[in-house]
Amino acid sequence: MTTRVAEALDAFPLQACVKVDDSLPGIAEGLNAGCWTVGVTKTGNEMGLEEAQVAALAPAELARRLGNAKARFESAGAHYIVESVADLPAVVDDINERMSRGEHPMLV
Repeated sequence: MTTRVAEALDAFPLQACVKVDDSLPGIAEGLNAGCWTVGVTKTGNEMGLEEAQVAALAPAELARRLGNAKARFESAGAHYIVESVADLPAVVDDINERMSRGEHPMLV
């Protein structure tokens, strides 16, 4: 799907694209396509809760669940891990900086 979307948007090369996903299969898809990948922990599938349920968690339980989700994304090979899409601007800035130094997702 990632490559089809990139093709439809004429967004190439894929090594300059960012795949943001809240699931492990989505991260694998982005990695296989050669994109930078960002796993979303708090507001996504890996947390496995509705927004109100997340808000109702005790701080220690929230931290535990976020840590577990982060560990799963790390194991899946995500380049970056954020709690929500609100954190993406800083990630994109970092990716742009890395690409200006000649880095691309398949080399990291």
